[in-house]
Amino acid sequence: MSSKVNYGKYRVNTDGLIFRVDGYSSRSHDHNTEYWRDLTPSGLDVKLENTGLYDETSGYYKFRAGTDNSYAAVTGENFTGLRSLGLFKDKNSSFTIESFFQIKTGSELNSPDHGSVIFGNTDHNKSGYSYGFVAQTGNGGEISGLKSVLSSNKEDEASGGTHSNSPWTGISHTLSDVSSPSIEPNTFYHAAMTFNSSDGVMVSYLDGEAKDTGSFPASQELHKSSGNANYHQFYIGGNPSSGINVDIGVVSAYNRALSSGEVVGNYKAVKHRYGAGY
Repeated sequence: MSSKVNYGKYRVNTDGLIFRVDGYSSRSHDHNTEYWRDLTPSGLDVKLENTGLYDETSGYYKFRAGTDNSYAAVTGENFTGLRSLGLFKDKNSSFTIESFFQIKTGSELNSPDHGSVIFGNTDHNKSGYSYGFVAQTGNGGEISGLKSVLSSNKEDEASGGTHSNSPWTGISHTLSDVSSPSIEPNTFYHAAMTFNSSDGVMVSYLDGEAKDTGSFPASQELHKSSGNANYHQFYIGGNPSSGINVDIGVVSAYNRALSSGEVVGNYKAVKHRYGAGY
């Protein structure tokens, strides 16, 4: 039977929950420390680049491109532990990831990078493997696009003394199109993606609404076991090479594919914190 955490009228499903950091929780926000604490028994804490950009009133972390708080990371044993529990482990492992976030804009902020991650592994523009929620810049150079990505091998190949990304195989769903955005700056959204290993199907959601569905190619592997160390960690709010201006309240991961109803329930359980009501 599913267990749930009560956040008001709606409740967060905890059946299969293997990782959750929540800026609203005093147990997760460890004041003036370098860690964002995992609320699950897994204890897979996130390492912050800086402790000074936490919003005490609203309960979220502020990540900014080109600063000393440009990202957070699940690294080392925590990364290994999270993957061993099923997150992006292989194509035989079901999973769900979700995040509450708002993109920030303004003249005082550094320009964000096309392809930076809100939550995921590496980034969309580099070689290797890309997983997670990937931000896209649109007109004016600001973030207006968002994709959920599950890709297989994408290696750098030498060609005439230069390197180019070889074609990658996988799934890329558009949650917000840069030419007709469904996300706006300074507004919180809930993004989720589920992967069911029994049929290889990935479903991507924005604010509880299914935006796209696709199947991961049966002939492809989900990740490689060795290679560039940058691809062996999960990032929140950007990564070492690609920055983004974003506030993040929650990041969660499950070792199963949530149903559409469960995704909606999680979205509604927390969205009201950020001014959206029920």
